[in-house]
Amino acid sequence: MMENEKKPLRWQEPGKGEPLPVIRVNQLGYAPNLPKKVVVTAAGDYVLTDANGAEVKHFPKVETKEDVASGDSVAMLELGELQPGKYTLTGCGESRAIEVTERPWQAVTDALIKGLYYQRCDELLEEHAGVYKHPACHTGLAEEWRKPDPPIPEDVRAQIPAHFLKMLEIPLEEPYGEAPAPRRLKGGWHDAGDYGKYVGPGAVTVAHLLYAWKLFPQGCSDDLNIPETGNGVPDILNETRFELEWMLQMQRGDGAFYHKLTSDHFPPFIMPEDDTQQEYLSPISRTATADAVAALALASRVYRPYDAEFADRCLSTALFGWKWLTEHPERRPYRNPFELQSGFYGDGEDHDERFWAACELYAATGETAYREAAEGFYREVRKLTQFGWAEVSGLGALCCLFDLKENGGELLYDDLKQAFLRRSEWALLVVKASGYGTAIPANDYVWGSILTSMSNAMAMIMNTLLTGREDMRDAALLQLDYALGLNAMDISFVTGYGERQVMFPHHRPSEADGIEAPVPGLISGGPNNKMNYSTVKNRLGDIPAAKSFIDETDFADMNEIAIYWNSPTIFTAAYFHSLCVKND
Repeated sequence: MMENEKKPLRWQEPGKGEPLPVIRVNQLGYAPNLPKKVVVTAAGDYVLTDANGAEVKHFPKVETKEDVASGDSVAMLELGELQPGKYTLTGCGESRAIEVTERPWQAVTDALIKGLYYQRCDELLEEHAGVYKHPACHTGLAEEWRKPDPPIPEDVRAQIPAHFLKMLEIPLEEPYGEAPAPRRLKGGWHDAGDYGKYVGPGAVTVAHLLYAWKLFPQGCSDDLNIPETGNGVPDILNETRFELEWMLQMQRGDGAFYHKLTSDHFPPFIMPEDDTQQEYLSPISRTATADAVAALALASRVYRPYDAEFADRCLSTALFGWKWLTEHPERRPYRNPFELQSGFYGDGEDHDERFWAACELYAATGETAYREAAEGFYREVRKLTQFGWAEVSGLGALCCLFDLKENGGELLYDDLKQAFLRRSEWALLVVKASGYGTAIPANDYVWGSILTSMSNAMAMIMNTLLTGREDMRDAALLQLDYALGLNAMDISFVTGYGERQVMFPHHRPSEADGIEAPVPGLISGGPNNKMNYSTVKNRLGDIPAAKSFIDETDFADMNEIAIYWNSPTIFTAAYFHSLCVKND
């Protein structure tokens, strides 16, 4: 259901207002050739009927059991083989419409990709953005941050948590050469609900998109109505290049990459063109440098058939960044300068980033030095099924398993493949333990829990591609179902899509533009019962983890958006859409 088709239902705070529906579904529908699972929250008889009222399937005496994460008593029903059409599931005095169509997720897949277009740090024209248009933003000159930390007054120090004080003991990275002249860095995506731009999260987002295209090109439409549409390049690659062009500008003169480009504090809830604060190039970081090297080496392979000159620029920049990394092998976490209070994205380890970078460079060049480097770092990595900004080992695994393949040799293919398959079994166990089939452990609903679900979906999709296992495929599909309404909140986490959808994300343009509907195609971080704001704890109390969610703008800890939450969802949705296209 597209935005503006009809006014969506509001999120409902648990325990208040009318009870949520007993029947929970993927609110965008189901595909005829794939499983069609729904969850019911009451025991009893359920009957599925077709558009003519004829009985299609009967579920007698359904019994429910407790789902730990949500506290609900639930049962999952498999609707079975259904032809395209409209159906109704009735039980316990309620009915829920269910639709089966040939391509149920094409529109939302396109919207999730175009959601990144709305995050562009650029002018958005009405012909592409509609009512979400806005003038060019952040057009000032950026300065390199070279301010030393000031002395911290004792009364201030006393209020700083111990772990932050320990972090402040990490020395800041040394500047390189003379301070560069202020300059404008064009393009890139606003990272999340604010207007900062960050190399590490951007590189991970790029990788999700490029691998989605490499593995499931038929799952990515080529007409998203963005400025580059029709130029002979797939639009998912056009959109990704917008971020890559910005990333190329983030390399320092010695090969290292600045960690981020932001103001020194978050702006208020204003439109991007009204945010005129001074922007700063933060100190460099090893993680950002390795992430950029990996993403650019990957891009050099993907874009070569379309623009060899751009591919060469990506590769030469990546090689220069790798040279800096080899000259700086010591591990040093990134630290924000004390007065630079924008997003942190700190990471205490960089072996996973270096592993990913070495894999991508080996795939791009075929040079054994990169394979040897990747083998060395591979011995240190443990989390081959994770694909977030802090843990990128899974992206190295993607490269080895689907690009390098047997060319990776015994360690980077044979050994890695077996290790990956073993570890991806854990994701399936999490799904089986959840009453809603959600790949988030009941005790691990963190800030951006949607990333956990979609990262596990990616791992299970990769397992399916390697083994053909349908149980892995079906468990991955449940994560798309979860994002689109099959959950304890009966809510679609994607703006603009679903009967009951997120309406008030923590996203500055959606709040400041004066338009009732939020910017479409953005996915909320979802429930979070860890590291919550105190206002959340006071408001929701001791609520089950899967219901620890508030659809209100103030609550970034559960309702923010982020480009690297959109991107694994794109990977997942593109895979399942590609299966529908294949069977047309």
